[in-house]
Amino acid sequence: MAIGIPPGAGAVLDLFGGPGSSWEDRLREAAYTSPSGTRIKFDYEQVSRTVKRRDTAFSFPTLDGQYVQQNGHGSRRYPLRCFFWGRTHDLEATAFEAALLENGIGRLEHPLYGPIDVVPFGEITRRDDLKRQANQSVVEVTFWTTLRAVYPQSQSNPRSEILGALAGFDVEAAQQFADSTDLATELSRVNLKGTITGFLDAVAGVTGAIADTTTAVNKEFRDIQSLVNRGIDELVGKPLLLAQQVSNLTKAPARALAGIQSRLDGYQQLAEKIFGSNAAKPGDALDIGTSLQQLNTRVSNDFHASDLFAMNAVGGSVASVVNNQFATKPEAIGAADSVLDQFDALVAWRDGGFEALEQIDALGAYQIDQGQALKELQRAVSLTAGFLIEISFSLVPERRIVLDRDRTVLDLASELYGSVSDERLTFLINSNNLTGDEILELPRGKTIVYYT
Repeated sequence: MAIGIPPGAGAVLDLFGGPGSSWEDRLREAAYTSPSGTRIKFDYEQVSRTVKRRDTAFSFPTLDGQYVQQNGHGSRRYPLRCFFWGRTHDLEATAFEAALLENGIGRLEHPLYGPIDVVPFGEITRRDDLKRQANQSVVEVTFWTTLRAVYPQSQSNPRSEILGALAGFDVEAAQQFADSTDLATELSRVNLKGTITGFLDAVAGVTGAIADTTTAVNKEFRDIQSLVNRGIDELVGKPLLLAQQVSNLTKAPARALAGIQSRLDGYQQLAEKIFGSNAAKPGDALDIGTSLQQLNTRVSNDFHASDLFAMNAVGGSVASVVNNQFATKPEAIGAADSVLDQFDALVAWRDGGFEALEQIDALGAYQIDQGQALKELQRAVSLTAGFLIEISFSLVPERRIVLDRDRTVLDLASELYGSVSDERLTFLINSNNLTGDEILELPRGKTIVYYT
C-alpha cells in the first residue's frame, strides 16, 4: 500500500534528505558557540526539549465545552549532558564552562533539533569521575530560548513597566470582585465578613513577620491592617473599596528588607493557605447537591474572596522582585522560577474553582470569569520573568567546588573571595546554609557554592 505524503511536506522532506533517509542520517554535530564566538564541540547521549503553552480555558454556564484563549508559549528548554573525553578532556570541559558563563545569547547546534539561539539557564554541573570513569568530563546544563529584547517597543524603565502592570491588575481585580459577589442580603454580608476576616488573619500570620523586618513597612502594614479590621463591617458592603484595601495590605510586606527568597516563600505559603481553605473549594461544598439559594450565594462569594487574596499573593511576589536588588545570577533565576510556579499554581486552582461553580445555575451571572484581572496579572508576571532573565546576564554566576580536604571558613573565604571580612564570611556561610560544626570546620567532600 502506498503511503501518501501530505501536501506541502515535500520541502520538509527535501530539507532532511528525502523520505528515504533515517533519523540517524539527520543527526548533526553537537556544539555551542558562546557570545564571544568561541565554538566548542561535545558528545551526547539522550536529548530532550520541553515547552509550555500559556493558554487559559473559560467556562460559561448552560454551555457545554470551554473557550480556550491562546496566549502563546514559553521558552523552549534543552537539557543536555555534554561529554568530553580523551587526553585533553579536562581542558575542553573547562573551556566549555567558561563559554557557558559568558553573558549574552549564544548559539546551540543541537544534534537533533537544529541550530538555536539560546542562553545557559540555571545550574551548571561538572563531574570528573577520576576513579571509575577516568578520561572523561561530563558537564550538565539547560539551554533556554530567549527573546533578543525583553522590551522591544518600550523605552521606559522595566521596573516601572512591571509596577504599571500591577497597578492595572489592582484596578481589574477590585472591579472583578465587586462585580462577582452577591451582597444583597445581610446574611450574605455576614458570611463574607467571616471569610474575609479569616484570610486577613492568614495575611497577618504569614507576611506580617516579613513586614516586621523594616520599621517603615511594618508601620504601613499595621496601619492598613487596623484600618481594615476596624472598618470591616462597612467595607463588606463596599466590595470595591474592600478589594483595594486587601491589595494594599497584601503587597505592603513586599517592600521589606527581608531576603527575596523569604518574601517569595512567604507569599507562596499564603497562597497555599488560601488554596487549602474551605472557602477556596467550591466543588466540595457543592457535592451535597443542594440548591439552597443561601448556600449557593455563600459558596460563590467565598470563592471570589479566595480568588482576590490568591491573586494578590502572586502580586506580592511580583512586587517583591521589583523592590529587590539582586546580587547573583542564581538568585535572579530562582526568583523567576518561583514567580512563574506561583502563577501556574494559581491558574490551575482558578480553573478548577470556576468549573465547580458552573453547577450553580441560579447564580450563573456571578460565575463567568471575564479574565481581565488574570490577564493583567499574567502581563505583570511575564514582564517580571523577562526582567529577571535579562538582568541575570550581568550578575555574578554560581560556581561549585568539592573540598579535597578539611577546611575552615576563614581559609576558604580567603581562597575564593580574597577576603576574610565579616561581610564575606557571612555571605559564604549563608549562601551554603552552614550551621553548627560546619562553621568551625568544613569536612572533606562537601560541595561549596561561591560567586565570582
